[in-house]
Amino acid sequence: MIIQSFIDSVKNKYGKDLSVYSASFLKKAIARRWKETASSSLEGYTGFLIGNQDEMDLLTDSLLINYTVFFRNRIDVALLEEIVFPELIRIRKNNKSFSFRIWTVGCSDGPEAFSFAMIANDVINESGGQIPVIVFGTDISGAAIAKAKKSTYSSQSVENVRLSYLNRYFEIRNSEYIVNDKIRSQVDFTEGDIIDINYTSPPSAIFADFDLVSCCNLMIYYNHEIQQLIMEKLYHSLGKGGYLLVDASERLIVEKYGKFRLLLPVGNIYIRN
Repeated sequence: MIIQSFIDSVKNKYGKDLSVYSASFLKKAIARRWKETASSSLEGYTGFLIGNQDEMDLLTDSLLINYTVFFRNRIDVALLEEIVFPELIRIRKNNKSFSFRIWTVGCSDGPEAFSFAMIANDVINESGGQIPVIVFGTDISGAAIAKAKKSTYSSQSVENVRLSYLNRYFEIRNSEYIVNDKIRSQVDFTEGDIIDINYTSPPSAIFADFDLVSCCNLMIYYNHEIQQLIMEKLYHSLGKGGYLLVDASERLIVEKYGKFRLLLPVGNIYIRN
């Protein structure tokens, strides 16, 4: 009840609806900011927040989960290399389709989007094919998108990257790893809010019909209604038989939605029915 009063106060003052987040996630975020400001109670923090735009900005930023890494899950990477991309290549050879189309929702500063481009390029090269790769990375954070476009990462950021990939797809300058021009040219980064009712897919994609959509470590932070909204968008953004990659913590959300089937018992990749 007290949290609802907090949500109402924020919405009335700033027009921001915090009820879209899961209750547990929101409570933790508020508790962190409450402690940072040394407020004596939630009511005290509410009063401080309502009179302080800077604090509202800090709370809002704390609700943006800008975390992703190169080659996030080894099992999922193996499934992409051994099953998903080879199958997409087979379909394109049979149907003479044009390009691989991939969308990374909540791409943060870019590692996952670049990972998909690298994996796709490797599998295509091994097959002897010449299929173009287009990866669209979107995130609600303008700062994250700006960093993604720079495509520059620390040595710690690329610890999960195989040496062969580092040699082929990165340049090293001043101890920083920069994604090479070939891969950068295949990835398009734009701001986008997946929970905006008017937003369906990256505008630069022109149309949806993606072969693979990744939405990892995002849905778990929202309430059930928003999770269903996201699932509807993901479902309609994929072509029939397209693939959806989620985080292990989000498998139950996908399975309850009921319009996807798990590729294999291991991993977190689903196929659109």
